[in-house]
Amino acid sequence: MKFLKTLVASTLGSLLAIGVLLFFGFLFLFAIAAASDQRPPVSAGSVMTVDLRGTLPEQVSGDPLTQLILGESAIDIHKLTNAIEAAADDSRIDGIWIRTGGMVSSWATLETLRRSLLQFKESGKGIVASSTVHFITEAEYFVASVADSIFLDPEGVFEFNGFAFTSTFYGGLLDKLGVTVEVVRAGNFKSAVEPYTRTDMSEANKEQLQALVDGMDRSFVSSVAASRNMSEDQVRQLMDTDIMFFSRDALDKGLVDELLYEDEIQQMLRGWTGQDADEKLRTVSAANFASQIRAPRATDKIAVVHITGMMIAGSGSTSPLGGGSVAASRTVAKSIQQARDRSGVKAMVIRVNSPGGFAPAGDAMLREIQRTAEEMPVIISMGDAAASGGYWIATGGEYIFAERNTITGSIGVFSVFFDTSDLLEDRLGITFDHVATGPSADMFSGVRGYSPAERAMMQRSTESTYTSFLEKVAESRSMTVEEVDAIAGGRVWTGEDALKIGLVDELGGLDAAIAYAAKRAELSPDDVQVVRYPGMKTFVEQMASSPLATVRSMTELQDWPLASEMNTLTNVLAEQGKPQALWPYSISIR
Repeated sequence: MKFLKTLVASTLGSLLAIGVLLFFGFLFLFAIAAASDQRPPVSAGSVMTVDLRGTLPEQVSGDPLTQLILGESAIDIHKLTNAIEAAADDSRIDGIWIRTGGMVSSWATLETLRRSLLQFKESGKGIVASSTVHFITEAEYFVASVADSIFLDPEGVFEFNGFAFTSTFYGGLLDKLGVTVEVVRAGNFKSAVEPYTRTDMSEANKEQLQALVDGMDRSFVSSVAASRNMSEDQVRQLMDTDIMFFSRDALDKGLVDELLYEDEIQQMLRGWTGQDADEKLRTVSAANFASQIRAPRATDKIAVVHITGMMIAGSGSTSPLGGGSVAASRTVAKSIQQARDRSGVKAMVIRVNSPGGFAPAGDAMLREIQRTAEEMPVIISMGDAAASGGYWIATGGEYIFAERNTITGSIGVFSVFFDTSDLLEDRLGITFDHVATGPSADMFSGVRGYSPAERAMMQRSTESTYTSFLEKVAESRSMTVEEVDAIAGGRVWTGEDALKIGLVDELGGLDAAIAYAAKRAELSPDDVQVVRYPGMKTFVEQMASSPLATVRSMTELQDWPLASEMNTLTNVLAEQGKPQALWPYSISIR
């Protein structure tokens, strides 16, 4: 019997080892094949296809394995806009075909893309747009509206009914579970704690969120009106009153140009590019085209350091639940140091895409930015969000760019603590006892609430951090603390509104920030090399450095509807009782 058990165990172990070797062998062979794959040359008379599916990330690794296994996009927003710019000057490209298909990127990213497409049109080349999934949303139409012609299939669905933002609240659930949430905050608009303490929005939170929705609505309406040769009142009338849901309605109202199936669009494009009807349409994907663009090599360099995700202390790049990025203080500081010390770097652009997080972590990043500013110009480029702690680190730059729909501001601080004693003791029968050297030694144990003295201490700590925040902003923006406090209080602003109140200097994207940095360094934007930090890890590198996080990413937990909220909650719990400069909402306005 013992022999049989040993035999079975050995056989199973051998089979498992063979399976693991075969799996990694397959990955190795696939990586070699992908690395050796030569992109086909771009043919004259080609149409560049811009496929808009899912999100357009800030950075991609370009690793085939990461794309295959983790679902990474083949191109990021910056490579895409560079490809569009290069296509305008490339005689082999006759035009662009935008193909939407379930795009969920934020409005600031879409604005960056739309602006690059408008610049492409100045070359005299044409753009057409269609949907590959027979459905188009306002976000997709915002981009597609730049096209000379918009096509939908005859039975397609067309959403054009305005914008809304829905927030999830857990206050009722926590009450039922017997979890008490202890909160202290500085700023009437600091709504970061509301999902855990309320069942609805406060009036202050509704006010700021309504302002965000209204700002995006204005941007959408003015852009569509200009592209479709309509008045803004006409566009608003169509959204508010003449509610549409089918492509035939959109055609009748002048929002699309023709109802065609994809084969008919291809036939039209053959005529556009001078091809015979029976030829295969000559196309090149934006990702393929971008891979063939050779970045200029120059002695003088401008470093772009990406700070993406919720700010936490320590090292790392992915959240505990996988799928989401975090900005870890040591990792970010190291990237800034490496960029600063690289030979030939004359200026730095800090690209911020963060809702904030643990205030001391943000301050550690700010310190490295300030050290860099002592040696070279430092410019801030705000992406989708640079709010709360994201704005904290922006105070280290001498000039700030933001998109019209960047979410920024949220200058405020809170501390939150979860008391689980009722849940554990009264409902689950789990009890606690302890010994301590002082009455407050166990205040962060999570199994009792704060005493009045402890709450007062937490309030002082939170207000002290808020005062420090105000002072940093005041010094950076040449304002008084009182002037900053009047526009702070935790309130969020769009980039357009932030420009009006002095929190940003200019509206524009990363390219504008790089050009400004070159100017400050007395360099020509055309004669510098842009280097980006940190470098994105390949799948193998991710497995080597953080196998558990990589496996979590492979489970695609990020596609779970509440994954974003759970990632935020996980990080808040990790720093509970400590000052947070955080705008926690994942803004998805539809």
